[in-house]
Parts: sequence; C-alpha cells; structure tokens
Amino acid sequence: MYNYKNSKQNIINILTSKTKIEEKDEIPHENEFTYENGVRCWTTAIFIDIRDSSTLFTESNKDKLARFMRAFTSEIITILSQDDKHYQIGIRGDCVYGIYSSHYKKDDVRVFDYACDINTYIKMLNKISSTYGYKSISVGIGIGSGHDLIIKAGRAGSGINDKIYIGDALVYASNLCSIANTRQYNPIAIDKLIYANVIEEHPKYKQWLHFSRDYSCKPNEFYHCNMITSDFNEWINGGMKNV
Repeated sequence: MYNYKNSKQNIINILTSKTKIEEKDEIPHENEFTYENGVRCWTTAIFIDIRDSSTLFTESNKDKLARFMRAFTSEIITILSQDDKHYQIGIRGDCVYGIYSSHYKKDDVRVFDYACDINTYIKMLNKISSTYGYKSISVGIGIGSGHDLIIKAGRAGSGINDKIYIGDALVYASNLCSIANTRQYNPIAIDKLIYANVIEEHPKYKQWLHFSRDYSCKPNEFYHCNMITSDFNEWINGGMKNV
C-alpha cells in the first residue's frame, strides 16, 4: 500500500533541497546528471509523426502493420543518428523524435537537413510499400530550439528516471509537428530561430520557407516548407537502382 505519510517528508525534502544549475555548451553525458543538479544549454528537438495514424492502425492484418511500422521507424532513426550531436533518439507511439545539443547555428541547420531527408524518405517508403499492398502515409515534421533547462527526475534508488526538458525546444517541436501537413501547412514546420539560422547558412532557401501565424499553436509564428533532398529525390524518381 502506498505510504502517503512517508511521502509527505519526501516531498518536503525535494522542495527544500538545493539544485545546482550549470551553463553548458553541450548536453552532458548521462552519468553527469544527478538528482541535485541541472544544466542549461542550447537544445534542438525534432518530432516526426504520422498523419491520421488512427486510420492506419485499423489495418486488420496486425503482422503487416507491424512490418510497416518497423520500416517507418528504422530508417528515420538512421537519418536522425548520423552524427554524435544527438543526445536522445526515441519513439513514442507512432512518433519518432530526436534531441540535439545546438550550441552552434550549424547544429540547427544540420537538424533541418535531417527533416528534408525524412520528407524525401517518406516518398521512398510510400513508393516501395505500395508494391506490397500498403496504403501511402503522410507525416508532420516539427523542429524547435531553445536555451533550455535539463534535469534528471524520478525516484532515487528505484532505477526509474528520465530527463525533463524545461523550455521551448521540445514544446515547439511537438506542437509544430502536430500542425505540420495539416490544413494549409506543409510537411516541415520550424520555429523562427531555426529559420534564421537556416537562412543565414542557405539564403536561397528563403523562397521555399513560408511564414505563418497560428494562435492555436505555440509558437504562434513559424515557417513551413515541403523541401526535399534533391539527389535522394532524383534517385527515387530514377527507379532506385543500386549501381
């Protein structure tokens, strides 16, 4: 039975304890986090979610659905883990996400490039899977960045813990993912900071990134596009031949 009387003192201990917050250029290694510290650093997150997944999950052949979801997640994870800047990559339901240290502007540009790779990959996945009787899917991709607080949370001694990200990066990425590829919005949605860093590196991208304002979403102002990776797309259109 849950001992709520003992829990009273546990809550008081946590609320009155001191937490040392440090500024870092990179998200520290797992073993550097304790229940008494936290870090602030620039963080960028990307979320990828299947649109109308409830329709997909009504597929009566569950074995067939399982194979499709493995294909969907496996290659997106491969794209997201191309460099050692990623701190955490995971799956929640049908959503795949990545969290990155982003002290430098080029870090945001790299995550945006991953979004373009994923947007192109969905085209390849649909083309291949259609030959095996699968329906085409569409996804929303959201990217957010922020100077966020990261703490370890859970119960000491239980072995159950995880990181909590307090700030804009994950909130913005998740929210933008939820509206990307819906209504009038394109598949990739990014916050204003990501946009500024991408345009500084690639000024020509400005013509393909469209500004929108939506007060049902936080952030209210963002940019969206349907950009793809050109050589990858040409390979798909050329029949995906391994030469």
